[in-house]
Amino acid sequence: MKKVFALLLAVLMIAGLLAGCGNGGEENPSTAPSTEPTTAPSYEGPIDNNEDDYTIELPLTEDDVTFSYWMPGATFEDFASYDDNLFFQWMEKQTGVHINFIHPTTGSESEAFQTMILSQEYPDFIQNIKAYYSGGMDKAIADKVVLRLNEYVDQYMPNYKAVVYRDEETFIQSITDTGNLWAIHRIADRPQTAADGLGIRQDWLDRAGLTAADCETIEGLGNVLTQFKEYTYENAGPLWLAKGGINGAYCLNGAYGIGSPTWNNSGFINKDGVATYSPLEPGMKAYVGQIADWYAQGLINRNFIADAGWMVPEARWGNGEVGVGQFCYVFDKTYQTAAANSELNPDPNFKMAAITSPKLNASDDWSDIHLGAINSVVTPNNSAAITTACQNIELACKWWDYQWTEEGKQACNWGPYVGEEGDTNATYYIDETDANGDGHKEVYQPWLLAKYPSVYQVQVKVARHVAPNYTIWSREWSTLEPYQIEFCKIWERVGTDWVWPEGVTLTADEGADASSILTNCNTAFNEWAAKVMTGEKSVDTYDTELVPQLQSMNVDTAIGYYQAALDRYIARSQYLD
Repeated sequence: MKKVFALLLAVLMIAGLLAGCGNGGEENPSTAPSTEPTTAPSYEGPIDNNEDDYTIELPLTEDDVTFSYWMPGATFEDFASYDDNLFFQWMEKQTGVHINFIHPTTGSESEAFQTMILSQEYPDFIQNIKAYYSGGMDKAIADKVVLRLNEYVDQYMPNYKAVVYRDEETFIQSITDTGNLWAIHRIADRPQTAADGLGIRQDWLDRAGLTAADCETIEGLGNVLTQFKEYTYENAGPLWLAKGGINGAYCLNGAYGIGSPTWNNSGFINKDGVATYSPLEPGMKAYVGQIADWYAQGLINRNFIADAGWMVPEARWGNGEVGVGQFCYVFDKTYQTAAANSELNPDPNFKMAAITSPKLNASDDWSDIHLGAINSVVTPNNSAAITTACQNIELACKWWDYQWTEEGKQACNWGPYVGEEGDTNATYYIDETDANGDGHKEVYQPWLLAKYPSVYQVQVKVARHVAPNYTIWSREWSTLEPYQIEFCKIWERVGTDWVWPEGVTLTADEGADASSILTNCNTAFNEWAAKVMTGEKSVDTYDTELVPQLQSMNVDTAIGYYQAALDRYIARSQYLD
């Protein structure tokens, strides 16, 4: 059996989804979707795709064609919808195809999606459908909501197909358990380094005469937190935990071999092929007990339980309330600005550093930690499906495939306009003198970075940020200083072989039953953990109270569902030669 990467799963369960057809695009009976199953694909090795053999004539159409595109989105100043995105404006000029964007209200995406499915009025394209559709994409195809794209990709999408078939692991991650190629995926040029983990106030370390090396064990981190306590604004407590007390990037709990029921796939990890529910792992009792001890000493910020975020809120860093907590490496400068401009406790000396997930014992090796933040090569929750409502499938496929040409890849990643340094009409320029592994360095124009506070907003405005495209990770590094990139290298010292694979999918029946069971189990766990962490209950009640309660809630049945889904994912190797 071929080895496949362990990746993250993020499946939101929504029950009662129905199927149907809608309207969209331009009618073309010759490309009407087939609902009959066909032979599953077989991986036969990388495809040698020569763009010279596939000439794309632009525009793709001379007709007035509009496709509808359901896309959860971001809004900020000067960006109300993806109509304001420079990449899509360029795409319309290039292809002649107009896109009508449908943006659900932020925070109500699940409800909007369910309403759309129940109405049986589908747009032509749905982004992030896997995050919202119960039962997985095989079911979505069987329900006649989205198209199986295998044959269409073969016929109309040679550039996209070349990336899907570039290696065995990309191929395995791109298909379903039954071999359906169901979407245009977000596929990276290589696995991204860890993008988030534990951050620490470097200026506070300097003030205390300490270094990041003093935090390499749980005991050492506790000693550092003790010193930091007196530095926090109004003695708030220096360590910030994610809601529920277990950080989502495994950045504190990884050494205990556990995930978070709040953040990590209901707490499941892939322990050498065994679906393991973290609240039942011995490491959970030890971890919660450690947090309770630190909380009693005043080392943990007491506001964490009331906050829903997975990272430390910007204002908490900026006001000096926190000294250690989870953050993403591209937000370093944002926190510096917040600290300098804080109305409560301004601090122009704010400086961040990164620390690796602390080990349980000094004699342990980083490889003894099997859980760490990792982003997959294929991230199916960011993928876009073509629905059965699409009446011009050939044109739709060609529109998507153009984005996978070399010209399309560049535009997706850095924006559509290439210029020289100093050209204010360009979104980026190419500096051939500064190699970054692929021969050149792409840099977003300074005027964009001056206007928007983060690389994230620049990418959303000019390119394709978290979306179906060929993602070149070095684009994020082009605006960062070397010490910021070093954060990632510090976080990725640990292993990731127990991280739950992202492409694992429960069936509709499994998902509905498991969701019901785990909702109750995770609620029970979170309530118990919160009381233990805050000193209302003894950690010794883990064995006498929590474990029996979870077992009475049929947690073993849910574990069985997750094991079956993991087994099916591993069995996708049958499609390899």
